[in-house]
Amino acid sequence: MDQKVKNKPTINQIVVVEGKTDTQRLKQLFNVRTIETNGSRLSLKTINLIKKASKTNDIVLFLDPDGPGEKIRKKLQNELDSFEQAFIKRPKGTKKPGVAEASDKQILDAFKNLKSFKKANTCLTIEQYQKLDLNTKQKRKIVTDHFGISECNNKQLFKRLNMMNIKFSELKKILK
Repeated sequence: MDQKVKNKPTINQIVVVEGKTDTQRLKQLFNVRTIETNGSRLSLKTINLIKKASKTNDIVLFLDPDGPGEKIRKKLQNELDSFEQAFIKRPKGTKKPGVAEASDKQILDAFKNLKSFKKANTCLTIEQYQKLDLNTKQKRKIVTDHFGISECNNKQLFKRLNMMNIKFSELKKILK
């Protein structure tokens, strides 16, 4: 294990990232332990390693806000009982909005605003969610921006809101 560098904050959780450049980028800013998914080629061996690590450590998913990052996030949220996520916003006009390319500020902000997820949370029913009429990308963006999470489709948003324990009444207020 790497020696801790003085004057760098330490992240006590294990951070799941997509690749080596993401690990290198985080180590510029933090004393941190990571598990790399090797991009969207997330193997069963790596999933099992992350699940095993989650039994004795808190896990943070810090994945690129793009298609492959969302694919990994979706797989892992189905495998883990609880975890946190750090999200970076895709800067307008950028094609590669990844962790490795993010500014120091974007990364620091992401870790200041960790979101907690628990698989067991079920505070929002599908009927309540359907009443919110989040059928358009623009409406879902209002919700994802409010909670500082990455954009996603209707099914994933329902799942994430439940895992974050967001209540129907709170969502109604946001959408007014």
